[in-house]
Amino acid sequence: MLEATETITVGGKEVTVFLPRTYSRTPVRKFPILVMLTPGLKAEEAIAELNEEGVLPEMIVAEVKAVATQSDPIDPITITTVLSGHFRVLDSPAARWIGGTGHAAMTSFRALLDHPELFGAACCLSTSFEGVEGAPPPHSPMLLDLEERKSLPTGSRIFFDYGTIGLDECYEPYHRDLGAILRTKGWKDGVEFEIRRVPGGAQEIRSWQQRIGPALRWLARR
Repeated sequence: MLEATETITVGGKEVTVFLPRTYSRTPVRKFPILVMLTPGLKAEEAIAELNEEGVLPEMIVAEVKAVATQSDPIDPITITTVLSGHFRVLDSPAARWIGGTGHAAMTSFRALLDHPELFGAACCLSTSFEGVEGAPPPHSPMLLDLEERKSLPTGSRIFFDYGTIGLDECYEPYHRDLGAILRTKGWKDGVEFEIRRVPGGAQEIRSWQQRIGPALRWLARR
């Protein structure tokens, strides 16, 4: 599935780009892209398997290598803009996906909500709705912001999940409130969004590697 990898630097962040096998054979063809803000999930392997099944087309996968800190945040807009100028990426938001875990999942969610002209789908695993403040669900900055929005993007699709072990176990109330807010705003379960509880899931790379495939499979259902 993968032909080659390249590494580019964007805003001080190293981004590894996995190119499909037909990228160099079709010099005018453009490809959909998945921008992963969490490294090591093996999203490129999951996409290769889904492509073999006919579920997904070949995609470029761009993975931000370094995990950002609070003082060194990831700018997904700049990263995606640079990638689109450097590689042959389809122009449609539906062909531009973004994803991450924990706080990076929160960044992905915000990017889709604030820039629907750029992203059409987001994969959010173990989303940290409590924020760096550790706020409980009624005081979650992200959930409060979501409640205040007058409308949500049309045509978007977002996959959320949380596990049942460790910190992930505490995320169920946040996702329960998330679902209620999204429904109030007019989004429908199984259409614009999916919230999935993963028995045995935890905030660790091995767990996320097992969950990325099902998340991408759901996003592919259009």
